[in-house]
Amino acid sequence: MFNKIKGQDKAISILKRAMENDKIANTYLFYGPEGVGKFTTALYFGMALNCHATLDKRPCGACSSCQKSLSFSHPDLICVFPFPKETNKADISVEGEIKTENILEEYKAYIENKIKTPWKEFFFSKNIGIRIASIRMLEHRIQLTPNEGTYKICIIEDADQMTPQAANAFLKTLEEPPADTIIILTTSRPNSLLPTIISRCQQIPFNPVTRKLIEQKLEENKSLEIIEAKMYARIANGNMEKGLRLVEEGRIETREQTVEFLHILINQNDLRFLDFVIRYRSSKMLNKLTEMILHLIIWISDISYFKHAHSEIVNLDKTDMIETLYQKNPDVDEYASDLINFLEEMLQRLQGHVNQQLVLTEIYNRLSKTFFP
Repeated sequence: MFNKIKGQDKAISILKRAMENDKIANTYLFYGPEGVGKFTTALYFGMALNCHATLDKRPCGACSSCQKSLSFSHPDLICVFPFPKETNKADISVEGEIKTENILEEYKAYIENKIKTPWKEFFFSKNIGIRIASIRMLEHRIQLTPNEGTYKICIIEDADQMTPQAANAFLKTLEEPPADTIIILTTSRPNSLLPTIISRCQQIPFNPVTRKLIEQKLEENKSLEIIEAKMYARIANGNMEKGLRLVEEGRIETREQTVEFLHILINQNDLRFLDFVIRYRSSKMLNKLTEMILHLIIWISDISYFKHAHSEIVNLDKTDMIETLYQKNPDVDEYASDLINFLEEMLQRLQGHVNQQLVLTEIYNRLSKTFFP
C-alpha cells in the first residue's frame, strides 16, 4: 500500500529499511508541507508493523489488522487529533472517551471524513488544539499491553497544536516510552514544537509533491482533461490533498471568471470592470477572489512560458490570449517575477481582511500599467 503515497519515496524507503533491519525507532517526527501524505504514511507504517502478511507485502491492506487500522478501530492504534475544548469540562477521559456529546459528534464526523474523503477539509465549530487531557489519555493507553498487535501505534496529528502544558507533559512520555510503543508525530510547522521534543524523535522529512505527480494522480482518479489536470496541479503548488480537493469542489468556474477579467483587461473596458468588481463586495466571495488571484499567477507564468517553454503552458486552450498579453509587453523577463510577487502580496492582504474590491482594483490597475503603459 505504500505505493499509493506519491512523491515521498525517500521517506518510505527509510521506513521500509527500518522494518527490514528490525531497527524501529520508538518515536518519529514526520514533517513537511501540508497535504503531502504525512498522516497517511504514519498510518500505513503503523499498519505495516502489525500486519499479518509477509514483510515484503506489508502493509497488505487486506488482513484483519490492516482493515481495523483503516477504519480506526484497531485496539492498538491510538490517534491524537486536535479538537475543540468544552469550557470547564475535561476534554477526554484517560480511557479515550470524549465526554461532551456535541464535541463527540464532531469528532466522529472528523474520523468519518478521514476514512472516506481524507483530502477534504474539515472544520470544527470551535478553535481546536491538543490539550493535556489527550496526553494523559495517551500516557495511560501506552502503558497497557498490546491487545492484538506486536506494537501499540500512536499517531499525533498536527503535533505543533499541543498547548504548552500538553507539550511539557508529552516530553515526559518521550523520556522512556515503552519498548512495544511506536509514537509518530506529524507537523507542517516543526519550528513550533519544543526543541526537546524534536531532539527525541527520528526526523523524517516530507517534500512537496511534484506538479507532474499531482497531474498524473488527478488524471488517473478523476478522468480530467489534460488542461484541467495541469491547472489544478499548478494551483495545488505541491499539495496533493489540495489538488484533489479543487477537483472535488469543481473550481473550473473560477478559471472562467479569470478569463472574463482578462478580456476586460485586454479591451481596457473600465466600465465593464466596475460591473465586474461589484461581485466581490461580499465576504462570501473571499475564497473565489483568492482562487482568481492564484489563476492570475498561473497566467503570468504562462506568458513567461510563451517566450521560453511552450510545453509548460497550462492554459493551452487560451494561447491566443496569452500571445495577446505577451505582444502587449514582450519584456516578460523584466516584469513576470515582480508581478507574481505582487499577486502573492495581494493574497496576503486578503488574509488580513483588506477590502476585496480594493484589492481587485489594485490588481486591475497594476496589470493595466504593465500591459498598457
